[in-house]
This record gives sequence, structure tokens and C-alpha cells, in this order.
Amino acid sequence: MKKVICMILALVVFMMSLPLTVLAAETAVELKNAVIVVSDAASITDNYAAERLKYYLDKIMGGDIAVVSDSTENGCVEISVGDTLREDLDFSGKKDGSYVITSDKDLIVINGAGNKGTINGVYAFLENYCGCHWYEDEVIVIPENADLSVEKGISVTYTPFFEYSETDTKSAYDPEFSIANGLTGGVYKNLTAEQGGDVSYVGPASHTLVNYYCKPDKYFNEHPEYYALVDGKRTATQLCLTNEDVKAIVTAEVIAALEEKHDPSAPLQIVSVTQADNGQYCECESCAALDNYNGSQAGTMLTFVNEIAERVTAVTDYDNIAFDTFAYQYTRKAPTNVVPREDVIVRLCSIECCFGHPLDDEDCKDNVGFMKDLEEWSKICDRLYIWDYVLNCYESNVIHPNFGVLQRNIQIFYEHGVKGIYEQGVYYITNSDGEFAEMRTYLLSKLMQNPYLDYDECMLGYLTAVYGPGGVYLKEFIDIISEFALNSMSHIHIDQESYLTFLTFPDILVKKCDRLWEKAFEATETEEQLAQLERSHISWRYWKCAHYRSEFSIFRSPYKWMNARMELYEDMVSMGITRMGERANHDISHNHTLHLFRAITTWITLYDEPVWDTLEPVALFIYRFSEIIYTIFHPFEMLGFVSVGC
Repeated sequence: MKKVICMILALVVFMMSLPLTVLAAETAVELKNAVIVVSDAASITDNYAAERLKYYLDKIMGGDIAVVSDSTENGCVEISVGDTLREDLDFSGKKDGSYVITSDKDLIVINGAGNKGTINGVYAFLENYCGCHWYEDEVIVIPENADLSVEKGISVTYTPFFEYSETDTKSAYDPEFSIANGLTGGVYKNLTAEQGGDVSYVGPASHTLVNYYCKPDKYFNEHPEYYALVDGKRTATQLCLTNEDVKAIVTAEVIAALEEKHDPSAPLQIVSVTQADNGQYCECESCAALDNYNGSQAGTMLTFVNEIAERVTAVTDYDNIAFDTFAYQYTRKAPTNVVPREDVIVRLCSIECCFGHPLDDEDCKDNVGFMKDLEEWSKICDRLYIWDYVLNCYESNVIHPNFGVLQRNIQIFYEHGVKGIYEQGVYYITNSDGEFAEMRTYLLSKLMQNPYLDYDECMLGYLTAVYGPGGVYLKEFIDIISEFALNSMSHIHIDQESYLTFLTFPDILVKKCDRLWEKAFEATETEEQLAQLERSHISWRYWKCAHYRSEFSIFRSPYKWMNARMELYEDMVSMGITRMGERANHDISHNHTLHLFRAITTWITLYDEPVWDTLEPVALFIYRFSEIIYTIFHPFEMLGFVSVGC
């Protein structure tokens, strides 16, 4: 009886599997015999998109997929790229970068608007349906699947959330990473016309007045009145923005820059007309009156930029140009009686904010004022950009626990009508890379593509791809520090000394985090994963050194805590970390007196004073002598047989 029942059950299972198998075949579009179809009159960007699609599909399936003309008939699955005879889509009025992806039994369509739409669609198809990921410039996931298929009935329409998106660590300099992850800014890279170009700046992207336009070395001696009146004295650090000659000079210099550098094929080019990086605005009678009338120094700045834009456009016919200025420090507050022209961008800067709490946290005193300014600017500016800060520029190698606010902050920007975002990270990362800066670049890129994506899944995907199976433990570590920052009464700023970060972080969490790092190391499978993990581990070791925790505790034997400091320093040097922060004189010092005995904040050339050179032999003697003493009293531990806690 049991045997009969088993046979019946087996038959039922078999019968149930038949329609499922047929259904699976009917709902899948198999790509192993597909061709890529392009128009005989395809644009250079559509041809480029087709070439990149072929490149990656060949890698995935191990074949040589053909690229054919849309004038031919093919008795197989076709992937139509760009405008072809296979599909007539209307993208009029759509934003540059918008795309559509559809699929039925024999046809997949990828097409988009403007310079970047089709390219964006191809990379979205490769990521979302073929399993490719561009996590870093040197970490690209391309799965192997000779029987690759995609679902039938795909119907995706995408519109970019922002017209301008940029960040600035090493991966963001790479064109392939930038294209794949939707970065459109052109300050740190230059995409070719066939790659869709980028939103570039004509000349420098920031602090152009005085530094680039109306330079003091050319005008100040003969015309000090062109420059700011500060405390009754003309100073060359800012311009007098109500001076008519200054307006004429800047207008002429902007026109000259456009004549030299304008690219008519670019989706957008921006002229930066922005204040120098100091607080010495002009206090002359004319400027002060305009500021007072507007309740903000932004009144004078915006009036000036509006007039420059008006004068330049009156004598030129460029149709892809905009002018930008800052709402930064003393100009951050929106004016009450002047509004930006349609072709004027205002870049609101968040430099004073706390980045441990979301910008809309009403209990965070450092963010309340910024949110008010964001709301006021969003009412009067149709082209509001953000200059956001996602680094610790004072000590860039310490853990910067802002991962808990990145997504919400970008959502806030989008919900307030922001059109463009620049996320300033550790742009000098090529020689200051001891943290998670590259992961932050990847996450920010994806968030600017879609602020409402599954953030945890996105982060875990990066962590497991870069660090291997141990990535799950790093995810837990990041969750711990992010939650602590969110719930803490203390704040996280961009110019913060490491000893102020997580002042009240309890020992129980320090030990838990140490164990998570240990598990991550135990789980590594390749030398590449180990190297990545050791580099990122610097940030946690750096924090513990700054706070005298764990192996850096001064309650351990003198040799143990000095040795921990020496190992941290030597590991940083061996990894090529030469900069500790953005500031001048923040290169890493080679003086062992600092590394062995002083706070980690002082491990920089700023503190390379002669007295430390004089004391260095003494410091090294103390270190070596303590090692001898430790060897005598802890011989087995020195040989690696046992571990003694203190």
C-alpha cells in the first residue's frame, strides 16, 4: 500500500512539473542564439551602446553574438538597441538619460532619450537581468551563463531622478564605472561623445571669482575698488559684486572661456560664477544695501550672477549652457527679493551640517537651519543643486559613520526638487584610502540613480563582492556603528578630530565589532579579498588608537600598546597611505616619536617639529627596551604559542 501511494505521489509530482516546465519555457527569452539589432542610421551613442552590450553578453555566454542591421530579417531572438525599424518609440519631451526596456517572445527592446538614454538602458539591462555589477573600477562582476535567458514581459520605463550626479573617489574617475552607475558629472572624468558625454564645467567648477575671473594679480594694484571692502579696507580675497567694471570684466572673461571650451554636443555645460572660499564678502555701501534688502548676502551674489547670465546670453547663442553659483556659508540663506533666472543653478552647500543624523532630524540642532534654507531655496529656484559632504576631511582614514543617513539625505534632496548633486568624498583617495570610501562612492552612485532602492541589499552586494563571504560580518559592523550614530546625542562633522567620534561607544560594542572583523578575516577566500579587508580595517584600528581601546589601551603592557601603534603606522605606510586628511601639512609623518607616544591626530607633518626629531632616538630606545622586557616575561606569547590579555 505504501509503495502504491509513493507511486501515485511521484506521478502527481511529475504531472505537475510538466506545465511548469512548459510555462518556464514560454515565459523566458533565451539569448544564446540572439542577435543585436541596430539601425543603419544609428547614432554614435546607439552604436556604442550596442558594442558594450555585445562585449558583456559575449563574456557572459562565452560566444560571439552578432550585431546586425535592422534592414535584415532574422529568424531568432533580437535585441533592438536604440532607434530601429523594430520599434518606434516617442521620446520627445523626455529627460536625457530616460530609457525603456521591454521583452516578448522574440524581441527585446532597449531604447532611450537624448545622449545617454540608450546607454543607460543597456547597462540597466546588463545589471538587472544579466547579473553584471560594477562595484569599483577594478571590481566588476560578470557572471558566466551560456544559457542566459531573461523573463518575457519586461516593461520598464525609467526617468533619471537628477540631471547632474557626481562624486569623486578613484572609481568615479573611471568612465566605465561612471557610465554603468549613472554618474553624469564631468569634473573628474571626460566621457567621449560616443559615450554620451557628461555635464561638464567650462573652466573650474568652484570658487571661480578672484581665483579664475577678475584675478587680483591683473587688476588689484590699479583698481582696488574692484575688490571687497572688508573692515574699511579693500582686500583681494573677494570681488565687489555691484561694481559695473567688475561685471563687464567677468562677462568678457566668461564669453572668452565659452569660445575656447564650449562643446555643442554636451548634454549640458555649466559656467561656475562662485565666491572664493572665505567669509570676506564686500561691505561697501552698495553691496550692503542690496544684502540688507534681501536679508542675506545671497541677494548681492545672485543679482550679480543673474546679470552675468543675462549679458552672456544676449551676445551668444549657446543652447546647452547654464550658470551656477553657491549658497555657501554666508550666502547659504535664500534672499527675499531676487530669484534665479531659469538658466542659473544655485548649489546649496551642507558644509556646516551633522552627518550622523539625517538632515530632516528635527532634534539635530546642526541640521535644522540647513533644512529651513533648503525649503526656502526650493521655493524660488527651479534648478537647485546640492554640494553635499560625505567625508571626514580632517582625519580621512578614521571610520566615518554616515552610512545610516546617505539614503535619507538623497531622498530629502529629491523631494525638495533638487536637480543635481555633487557628493564630495575623499577625492585624494589614491593616497588616502584606509576606510570605506570606495563603497560609499558605489552606494552614492546607485542612490543618485534611484534614492528609493533597497539600500541594505545594495550594500551587502558590494561587501560580498569585494570582501567575499566575510562581507556579511562587515555589514553587521556597519549597521552597529550607523545605528549608534543615529541614536547618539553627539554629532558627526566633516572636519572632526577622531577622538570626538563615538566618545561614548561602550566596551561591549567594541568587543563585538572586534569579533566581527575577526570573522570577516577568517572567511576570506582570496588574496584580493584579504588585501581589501586589511585596508578597510585601518579605519577601525585608527578609531581604536584614537580612543585607546582594545589593543591600543594604555592599560596593557607598554610594549603591547606601543607595538599596536607601530603596526598600525607601518601597515598604513605599506599600503601607500601618505595622506591623513585634506588639509595642508596633513601628510603622514615619518617621525616615530609621534607614532609611538602622541595622539593619532598628531601623526601628520604639521607636527614635525625639531623637538620630535631630537627625541626620536629616545622613543625608539624605549620601544626596543620595552620589547626586550616583554620578551623576558612573556617568552611563549612572543613565540606565538599563547596570548596574554595585558
